[in-house]
Amino acid sequence: MSVAYMVACMIRNCHPRRLGLFLFLFFLNTLSAAEFEKSFRAAVSDFVRSLDVTQTESCMRPLEGKQRWRMQYTGGQRPGIQINQLNPKQRKLLERALQVVLSPYGWKMANEVAKQDAKNSEDPLGKYWITCFGDPRKDDFAFRLAEHHLTIVHLEVAHGETKEFGPILLGANPPSLWKVDEQLLLAAWKNMDNKTALMKDKKGVASKAMTEGEGVMFCELSVPAQTAIKAAFQRRLNLFTKPLIDRIYKLHQARGGWEKSKVAFYNEVPTKRSIEGGRWDFKCG
Repeated sequence: MSVAYMVACMIRNCHPRRLGLFLFLFFLNTLSAAEFEKSFRAAVSDFVRSLDVTQTESCMRPLEGKQRWRMQYTGGQRPGIQINQLNPKQRKLLERALQVVLSPYGWKMANEVAKQDAKNSEDPLGKYWITCFGDPRKDDFAFRLAEHHLTIVHLEVAHGETKEFGPILLGANPPSLWKVDEQLLLAAWKNMDNKTALMKDKKGVASKAMTEGEGVMFCELSVPAQTAIKAAFQRRLNLFTKPLIDRIYKLHQARGGWEKSKVAFYNEVPTKRSIEGGRWDFKCG
C-alpha cells in the first residue's frame, strides 16, 4: 500500500530571536522523475568517490539504522563528515550534488542561514555535516546535509525513485531572513473569518503532524487567506529545483490537494513577526 504523509510550511516563532521554517514531505508512493534520480545519484556518487578512506568511514553509514532516523534541530556533532574536512575539489563536487536539489534561490538562502550562524571569521558552511546512508554507487541510499538552523537535503533514492524527501529546516537567528514568509502568514491570519484555526497556548511541534481536531479546512477560508497561504507554500517550494517542485505538487494532488488540506496556528495570536516578539507557529497539512 502506498503511503504519504505531509506537513507543509511549518513556521515556528517560539523564541523572539529565532525563527524556524520547516517543510516536511515524507512519501513512499512512487512518482516518476527518472532523470532527477539519475542526476542526483550520479552527483552523490562522484562526491563519495572523491573521499579518502578515513573520510569515507566518517561519511558513509548503513542505510537502515537509528542514526538515519534521528532528527536533531539544535547545533552539535552528528554522524557524517563536516564540510570543513573536504578539500576544494571535494567541496565543489558536494555543491554540485546539492544544486541538483536546490534552486539558485535555495542555494543562496542556505548560504545566508549559514552565514548568520557562523562565528567570527569561520567558514559559514564548514561546520555542517554530510552523511550518506547506503552506497549511491550501487545500492539504495539516503543523503543528508544538516546542522543548526539548516537541514536542506534529506533524500532517499530506492529502486531508482525518490522514496523519501524531508524534513527541510531553514531557520534564522536573528529572525531576519524570512520576512516575506512571515508576512504572508500574518496576512492569512488577518483575513481568516474562522479564528478557531488558532490552537491557543499550544506549541506546534515541528516533528509531529496536526492531530485530530486541530485546525480548519483550507477550502473554508476566505479567498485572501487562501491566496496568502498558497503564496507562502510556493515560497517554500521555490527553494528547490523544478523536478522536486513538480513532484511535490503531484503528491499534494494525489492526497487531495488544497480541498483536503487543513491549516492551524499555534501558541499566541499571530499579529507580529518573530523579530518583533511574535510567538506563534503555523502548520498546513
